[in-house]
Amino acid sequence: MKNFAKNKKIVSIILITSFLISFLLTCFYSNIILTDNFISKILTTNFLIRNFLIFSFLSFISAHLIFNINDLYKWLYKSRYYLFFGIIVFAIIFELNNSSIELWSFFDTNFSQEQSNVIFGKPRLIRIDEWNVYTPMLLSQNPDYKYFNDSLRGGNTDVFMVYGQPVKNIISVFRPFLLGFLFLGSAKGLSFFWIVRLVLLFLISFEFLMIISNNSKIISLSGTFLITFAPVIQWWWTPNGIAEMIIYGELFVLLLNNYFIQKDYIKRILDLFIIMLLTGCYIFVLYPAWQLPTAYILIVICLWIVIKNYKDYKFDKKDILPISIFSVLFFVALCYIYSKSKGTIDLITNTVYPGSRFETGGSRYTEYSIGCDSFIHVFRYWGNIFLSFTSNNLITQQCNFATFFDLFPMGLVVSFIVLFKDKIKDKLLIMLLMVYLFFTVWCVIGFPKSLAQVTMMKVSPVYRTFIILGFLNVLIFIRSLSLFKSGLNKVYSFFISFVLVITIVISNMYIYKDYFNVSKIIIVSVLSFSLFYLILRNKINKLFMFLIMLIMISSGLFVNPIQKGIAVVKDSELSKVIKKIDTQEKGLWIVENFNFFAINFPIMQGVKTLNSTNTYPNFDMLNILDNDKKYNYVYNRYAHVLIKLIHENEITDKFVLLSIDSYQINMTIEEILKLSINYILTNRSLDEFNNDRINFEQLYFDKTEKTNIYIYKVERL
Repeated sequence: MKNFAKNKKIVSIILITSFLISFLLTCFYSNIILTDNFISKILTTNFLIRNFLIFSFLSFISAHLIFNINDLYKWLYKSRYYLFFGIIVFAIIFELNNSSIELWSFFDTNFSQEQSNVIFGKPRLIRIDEWNVYTPMLLSQNPDYKYFNDSLRGGNTDVFMVYGQPVKNIISVFRPFLLGFLFLGSAKGLSFFWIVRLVLLFLISFEFLMIISNNSKIISLSGTFLITFAPVIQWWWTPNGIAEMIIYGELFVLLLNNYFIQKDYIKRILDLFIIMLLTGCYIFVLYPAWQLPTAYILIVICLWIVIKNYKDYKFDKKDILPISIFSVLFFVALCYIYSKSKGTIDLITNTVYPGSRFETGGSRYTEYSIGCDSFIHVFRYWGNIFLSFTSNNLITQQCNFATFFDLFPMGLVVSFIVLFKDKIKDKLLIMLLMVYLFFTVWCVIGFPKSLAQVTMMKVSPVYRTFIILGFLNVLIFIRSLSLFKSGLNKVYSFFISFVLVITIVISNMYIYKDYFNVSKIIIVSVLSFSLFYLILRNKINKLFMFLIMLIMISSGLFVNPIQKGIAVVKDSELSKVIKKIDTQEKGLWIVENFNFFAINFPIMQGVKTLNSTNTYPNFDMLNILDNDKKYNYVYNRYAHVLIKLIHENEITDKFVLLSIDSYQINMTIEEILKLSINYILTNRSLDEFNNDRINFEQLYFDKTEKTNIYIYKVERL
């Protein structure tokens, strides 16, 4: 193998073979056969991108035959920053992202599969929060990027505090992954948002785990895959900020460690400055259900870093000035943001949903707590391997099952061996186990109200803490593995692995019901036994690394599609019509008689839409419709707002609650006039509603495979 690199003929043959295979695979995946227009099809940008990605993957595999494997990975390690920078540049140039935005094609009358811009994978309908809500809000900010967006809810909407959006304001430094929108435009900004988070999550997790693992590259790389491609991170990639939260937290730890060992004064100050920024970034993820338990983990690790470096650390009095300045600047920034968003904060904390939360923990089943009603759900991560490939017979949505692939209980088993068999009293491991016990009591038994208040765990429901418990499991596993000295003998390793496999199979059969069929049982049995046996024997080798990579690529890499551009929502006929109408005469829009899949399409074209997703209630509109606040419980919430036009003699509730985050307004002609609505996007004819006070002038009509599309202008007579 070593001599292959010297034999240019063999290298050329392998590379040419890789190219031919990649070309054939690309043709197959693209469904292209030898036809009259074959050449034109293979010269498209999408085909070339797809072919390049497949060829790159095959070249990487082939490199294992050409070069010495140890030399190959040493080169990859040394070149990792250049390689990942190249990935970022490539993705941004070709506007690649992982959004499921193509699902908006149901509004494109000319759309066909040949026009698809999905390079690999498939859009996920279930990720409605992403493609149907968060991404439309991102695109609605262009070109003004105001702190208060006047398109959402038909009026000024705080987009910094809720569903954080890119804004032209210095405080955007606390949302660094959104800065691409300000400098690169919508399409490339969306690409920047997706690819930079993925790359930094991988790189920073590796460096962070190098500290946790005592600089073991193979253990750190294993943990990096366990974190970066964790199913819960990929299924909840946006907008709840779990990826950002981990990136900011891990980088905070890295810089704090560097601060303690750094001798250069300028670099120490730079560390302090970035630490201050990261604190703000972490705070403004604004998802306390995950932030609070993660903060406990980070605080413990930071405390360990302080203890580890305390003896060699010498405080420099010169640090007092920059620390003071940074603290003042940080406080001023918080005050500025609070002053601008105080009204928003007051509204949100007084809503019915999400409102102000007070949890006391303990195992109990709710519609959102799938996986927390029974202890055996700690093993459900094995079923995550299949979630991105099939959902047949799955009893709930894939994202509700998604968790960290934490290899439970291997972290605990190895840590006990380290502590009691190897007699290594490691401070960090003990501290992480104490946090693990704290979270376990919270999840299984619960806290008294006073303790929930003092610990602030009241903001983290069990089904959210359960996810962060998986992250903690990964860290315990990595730390204990790095300290592991005496692996168990073959008999004990075989027996423990066998018992765990039986437990895992039975647990997953209970959890996933009919979804966990015979083929899945066989795959999980083989993989789990192999991994557990290698771990217990302390065989952290290439086979172990290969199994980890295989499992995590299956679990996480295929969750989100690789999508090119945003043409489906910006260049369709309907989008052009809406923008043309708004350019000629601006006005207030509503989306009528559609389900909530459609309500956010107009805001992507920059038009004011009354019933786009209401991140908090629009009381200016609601007070007109409900003066006596009879329906306050229905509409005082984060909600997808549906509108249906009805005749005045129809007897029905004005507001109807459809689910915890959606309601319908039954609106009359009189109310259309009161609210000064100018345009209506609907799926039906409104001719029956014309009378002597109002006329609906049809401006547009078309029909797709899935729906009718009408646009009406409201004329007051």
